[in-house]
Amino acid sequence: MNFKAIIRLIPWIIVLVLLVFLWLRRLGNYTTPERTEFESTLVLQEIEKLGKLELVKYNYKEVVEMENVAKRYLDLGYFYIPGGQDQKAILIAQGEAVACIDLQKIKKEDIELRQDTLYVNLPQPEICYYKVNLENSKFYDLKTSKDQKKAGEFVDEVYAKAEAQIREAAVQSGILADAKTMSNSVLKPFLENITGVTVILNFSEQPNPIQFEVD
Repeated sequence: MNFKAIIRLIPWIIVLVLLVFLWLRRLGNYTTPERTEFESTLVLQEIEKLGKLELVKYNYKEVVEMENVAKRYLDLGYFYIPGGQDQKAILIAQGEAVACIDLQKIKKEDIELRQDTLYVNLPQPEICYYKVNLENSKFYDLKTSKDQKKAGEFVDEVYAKAEAQIREAAVQSGILADAKTMSNSVLKPFLENITGVTVILNFSEQPNPIQFEVD
């Protein structure tokens, strides 16, 4: 092929290149758009690593009064024969209650990807723990039996009552509802970061109301 023949083919080569370019560009309109794919198992593993996710902590200071009246023999109101010593306590208690979500309860079927949105069904928030801070609590008044065993049991009852009141107060104050709100501030960004998609958090059905019995 001589030089003049090559010169005559150049315009056709340019046209062919342009046609191929236009064809590839048009073909691109029918290709599948880029998307993020991941296994729900991987997401579940990342969630389970968090275990019980603590979300809200309430601090309390309360006054707990308790009295244990000993047995009476021949109790005539103004006269009786005591069968033991009365016990009485006034405790100024400080404590805390913490609400969390147990992420280990989440199953694979609780995680669903729809297009570019990840839906996660969470278990209901729960009280992780509640306790009295012994170092910051003190008895304003304490009268116990001389029997050390009875005295120790009475003091334990006082602390147990204080802890029960902390738990009840936390639930009544809305700590579980606050935990739901905080889950969107803590867990949602975490999941969106590892998946690269929008995350919607839902909660399972509300369990039966919690009943408290405080003596």
